[in-house]
Amino acid sequence: MKAVPKVNTDGLYIEDALVNDAFSGVAPFYADPPEPESFEPGEPQEHPEDGEEPEREIAGYIVGVPVVPGLYLPKFDLIAWEAREEDKPVNPADYWREGLTPEEIEDLHKPAEPSKLERLEKDMTSLKEGVADIASELDQVARKADDRIEDVGTIGSEQVKQDLATLDLKKQSTVIGGELVKKDIAILDLYQQNKALGQMLAALELKILAGGESNV
Repeated sequence: MKAVPKVNTDGLYIEDALVNDAFSGVAPFYADPPEPESFEPGEPQEHPEDGEEPEREIAGYIVGVPVVPGLYLPKFDLIAWEAREEDKPVNPADYWREGLTPEEIEDLHKPAEPSKLERLEKDMTSLKEGVADIASELDQVARKADDRIEDVGTIGSEQVKQDLATLDLKKQSTVIGGELVKKDIAILDLYQQNKALGQMLAALELKILAGGESNV
């Protein structure tokens, strides 16, 4: 057994058919005979005359000529086959043609429209990429916020240090001021003591002078 092409009445390839290895040439195959019509009881029925068979309709041909490779829709040239010379060797390229027009072939190469499922998958992929981008942006914002919080904490710590230093200076100033007051008081006390000593010395001088005058 071997597989040979099967074509319709226009010569267009349909499928392969299994035939004997000795098969060659072109042979017709026929359509299935129509089912007999049903009649109501009592209706007259037509009967074919004795010995007459209903005419069978040719549905296509089984072709023993190999298909030429490279054809999108092989078409067997039945007219060329009928006009061939019987004794001439059979060349498959003389009988097989391209059954599609250039426009139809071009349409075959156009990218197919995506199915609904493919469009949904593409949309889901786009959504996932969008969510990933948003998550990345949120992560960057969070990192910047952490950096700013850290900066604020550092600035706040420095401010606290400066406030403590200022308070310490104020305390030191208060202490120094207290010492200065003490020194001023001591100086004032010394001044008063010197003034008292001066008065005492003046009194002594007056007494000395008064005693000298009385002796004279």
